[in-house]
Amino acid sequence: MLTPGQAEIMTRTDAVGKLLNEWDKAGTAAGLAAISYENRDHQHSPLNLALYPQLRLFPLNAQTGSDIGPSSMLRPLPMIGNCSMAAPANKGGSLPRLYQMTPDGTNLLMMQYLANNLMLYPEHQDYDIGANGVNGYGDLFPINNCCALISQGSSGSDQPFLQALLATLAAFPPETQKVLIRQRILMPTLQAIFRQSNQMVVKELDYFSGVAHPVVFDSTTLNELKMVQRAHDMTPEKIPPLVQISVAEETTFASGKDYFEPAGALTHKLADTPVSIARIMRGSVDEYGMLIFLGKIADLEKRPLKLLFQVLQGDPKLVHIDHSGGGPYARIRVRWHPPMITATGIRSHRVDIGIFATNGANVSAPAIISFYMLPNERRFYDASGHLTEIAYQAYNPDLGLPASPKDLRWLRTMLDVSIAGDGLRSHLMEKLLALDERKAIQATWMPLNDRQQVIRGLEAKPDQKDNAARLRADLEKDLASALDLKLPGNRGLTVRSAISRSLDTLSTFTDLYTTFQKDLVKLAAKSPKKSAAEDIRKEVQRLVDLGILIEQAGGFVSTVTAPEKLSVAERYHLQGLHLTLLSQVLFPEALDRSTDPAWVDPRLTAIKPWRDVFRLDAATGARLGWIRHQAGRTHYFNADGQLLPEAPKKAHAVTYQTNAQGVLEWK
Repeated sequence: MLTPGQAEIMTRTDAVGKLLNEWDKAGTAAGLAAISYENRDHQHSPLNLALYPQLRLFPLNAQTGSDIGPSSMLRPLPMIGNCSMAAPANKGGSLPRLYQMTPDGTNLLMMQYLANNLMLYPEHQDYDIGANGVNGYGDLFPINNCCALISQGSSGSDQPFLQALLATLAAFPPETQKVLIRQRILMPTLQAIFRQSNQMVVKELDYFSGVAHPVVFDSTTLNELKMVQRAHDMTPEKIPPLVQISVAEETTFASGKDYFEPAGALTHKLADTPVSIARIMRGSVDEYGMLIFLGKIADLEKRPLKLLFQVLQGDPKLVHIDHSGGGPYARIRVRWHPPMITATGIRSHRVDIGIFATNGANVSAPAIISFYMLPNERRFYDASGHLTEIAYQAYNPDLGLPASPKDLRWLRTMLDVSIAGDGLRSHLMEKLLALDERKAIQATWMPLNDRQQVIRGLEAKPDQKDNAARLRADLEKDLASALDLKLPGNRGLTVRSAISRSLDTLSTFTDLYTTFQKDLVKLAAKSPKKSAAEDIRKEVQRLVDLGILIEQAGGFVSTVTAPEKLSVAERYHLQGLHLTLLSQVLFPEALDRSTDPAWVDPRLTAIKPWRDVFRLDAATGARLGWIRHQAGRTHYFNADGQLLPEAPKKAHAVTYQTNAQGVLEWK
């Protein structure tokens, strides 16, 4: 509230600024006198303090080099801060991911959150469309919570959020702001307002879905005006509850028996805080069970609370939540999930469960329970839900299609899938696309390609570069529209969906390599990707080592299992080879894909060059042990993780340690 001689809340003259200053003069907005701001990137992405005359700068003196990097302490004053710093995704990544790698880091974020401190960090390269560094790495965050705010993009992407959050803090009625600060629930309440005001939240139920609670937020979904209005309307009796949870019981598993990591490896319990619980799905269990204690969920007015449990990200069929008794406990069971594609096209490996509380006047920010599936693992189950295999060398699942609809590589893709008389590639595409679909794709491609050729000619002329750039921008826009054109026929496919679906289907042809090996080897030798032949050789050798393929006379290979008897897991392994064939041999100029195994943060797990196929009791489904396929050999283990010798001798204990290359070895 403005006092004599005190500056107004902000010097911004937009709708939000005018509204805040009007409320300030009327004495109905608390302003920012009690709030501080901290920049920890040495003014790399600083807030324009001239916009907020009331705001305190922390520390009060000039910032020094010691104030650079992730915040490592609690600030005594209510504080909003930012740090636009990050490392490349494969060299440590963003600062919030750095916190998420240890329980100490997640505890610090929680303590800041419940001490009226909130930091903002950009994701940088940790949340982008792509895989293995081609275009991006996908979603690399193992935890989702409200303890910090992560912005989509790199340096400076945090600025719109800083401004919106500060405006919201200023808009609270004076008494409400005092209560929130005194009760240490300023930031949980701010997060609730921020997420409820997200432009993706169109109807009330949207707040209880993943659209309101992504791990990373895009500034285009901000609604600052709605945020300040919601805060200004919040009188003390409308303050939402605070959800606090803890784990009472959960599934346990043993190293060397249920999972395999070297001594001293990072625990699978990444977070155990009142507002955030996170686990790595590391054990070889059919499902992960957890009993959650809810008895500390609090409301300032001590009103009866209604709890809501929602799967924010994940397959509801693979998540079971039981709170039927309505008491202080809820039981959660989660089965391993294959990779998920978010609404924005980003591949993710994390299940998020939100727990909300409503007191009848308002709804809380969620406490979130996260389960992270290691990207380099793939698991398979039988019809009864029993785990039958873990593949520890999961392949990169990305097709390699352009991430953006404006990427002109789509033109080459359109040509390659539609052209006739093009040898093996045309022969294969004829099985997947109807003639009228192929003709329609080619008819769409031709005028766009003609324009591209003209642009290339102009780009070669120094005096035409500006004209070429304008024409290229127009072409990219028209290409994006063309990809959405509906194709003839009753399948309802667009140009883009027809291409992606047909290529994905082609990768599932289990006999693709074994049937056309001779032709594919010749094409690999002629591929514009010079590593193509070696890439195929490596993939074939990997499948030989894992017991999927077997070498025959003359260098040809066949599947170890008869084609008609291949398991789902064996078909999966073959698909990895076929994806490499697509990107390196059949569509080398259209598809850009890393042929390395799926990338995983090495801090989370060690590389394991094997697959384990579990032996189950036919009657009960009980696990008897497993067969390990590695380096072309098979090894038998009992259910306790001991190696079974070939002769009738005593089983051997097994130890695990990483070698100099970070690969896990056992003996």
